Amino acid sequence: MDLIFYDFETTGRDPHWDQILQVGATKVSREFDEIESFELRCRLKPGLIPSPFALAVNNTDYARLIKTDCSHYEMIHQLEEKFVKWSPSTFIGYNSINFDEEFLRNSLFRTLLDPYLTSRNNNNRGDLLELLRTVEFFFPGTINVPLNKKNKKTFKLEKIAPANYIGHLAHDAFGDVMATKKLAQLISKRKPSLWQSFLEGTNKSIAYKLLSEEKMLFLCQTFYGKTTAISGSLLLTHPVYNFPVLFDLNYDPQELVELDIKDLKDLYASGQKFIKFVKSNKGPILLKKNQIEGSWFTNSININEFQRRAGILECATSFKKNIASMLLDIAEENQREKELIGSQEDIMAEETLYTGGFPNNKDQKLKQLFREESWSNRYNLCQKFFDKRYSYFGLRLIYEECPEVLPLSVRDKIERSVANQLTSLNKEKWKTCSDFDKEIEIIENDSNTNTGDFVFELKDIRRYFEGIYK
Repeated sequence: MDLIFYDFETTGRDPHWDQILQVGATKVSREFDEIESFELRCRLKPGLIPSPFALAVNNTDYARLIKTDCSHYEMIHQLEEKFVKWSPSTFIGYNSINFDEEFLRNSLFRTLLDPYLTSRNNNNRGDLLELLRTVEFFFPGTINVPLNKKNKKTFKLEKIAPANYIGHLAHDAFGDVMATKKLAQLISKRKPSLWQSFLEGTNKSIAYKLLSEEKMLFLCQTFYGKTTAISGSLLLTHPVYNFPVLFDLNYDPQELVELDIKDLKDLYASGQKFIKFVKSNKGPILLKKNQIEGSWFTNSININEFQRRAGILECATSFKKNIASMLLDIAEENQREKELIGSQEDIMAEETLYTGGFPNNKDQKLKQLFREESWSNRYNLCQKFFDKRYSYFGLRLIYEECPEVLPLSVRDKIERSVANQLTSLNKEKWKTCSDFDKEIEIIENDSNTNTGDFVFELKDIRRYFEGIYK
């Protein structure tokens, strides 16, 4: 299977309310020979205020933001067509699972396209940042990892690429793509076994199979910048969320297998996290014992003891049932809490990718018709969706791309809603004109930044907003 390296530059960090501005992608063979590449840039969507911080970082000036010929809708359609053409492949980014993938999914969702493009159609997905963290944890020195101002290791792409003699046009989508590809090539040569595990982990079925077949596996997880290793043995599949649940072999199961559900739950709630979760759809890097031999980590643990503990778990049927019941109880409690919180705040259509369900057959057909019809016919289609989210997204797309085909009353209603959102003086989920002003002021007064000249561009953009959202 071929590899696709890709990256986005965006108007901010929130995939529900920000947008992609630039796309870079390259398709290569397993040997890293280039097959095809493309790069796209679009203008700002109507009804959206960007973050000046983001614009300053990715050097998006007034001309690029406002005057670029390609619209966001057109760019997302071209991106989708290219990725479908390139499928099936393994999609790889840098910090992509939690950032770029979320922007891609939400962008496709709001454009009435399939949001799960990179995990369907036999595609796989992985995050090179996690591979670099794993390699550095078990085999430090394999690559050069620079230190930040606080004398801590930093894995920021704009730092780690030049530290490994990789030329890098930072915060440019295609520049980041090429740096990511070269880092992947470097790891594949220096630690081919870990590179192979990375590729296997991008496939959910292979990850499940490995977890089921091996009594003991090792992987890394990173929280708040700190990477730790898990020495785990598969217990079961989560009874609600369907992801693998591992027993952490740092704990002795002999001390737990006789406990009832209540005692297990109390112990877990007290901070004794003897079970760990693996998101098998997010590219876990699962390593066998022989793959970490010779690492500093193997000298810090008692492998034979861990194997003994894994053996105990094989026959602990009642214990596994109790863990399943405990996890079911916790999931139900969490759901009740979410429902209580959700009843006290407005959940908007833009935030419902994972909570609103999948389209029924009728809506799926209407989504396909929407992409094929002319703008003048799309308004009538918007009235036919069963799921009102798709009606809303469809009307917004018409407003952004071809507002003159909307009935005047509908167009006025959307324009008033947009103006009210963007000129709000309250703390909102999305960026407002007031937020834009505050960020410009911070940039202007920060003596540590090198974006003083860019403030003029930001103020030009602000005047543009003033002319539209009075």
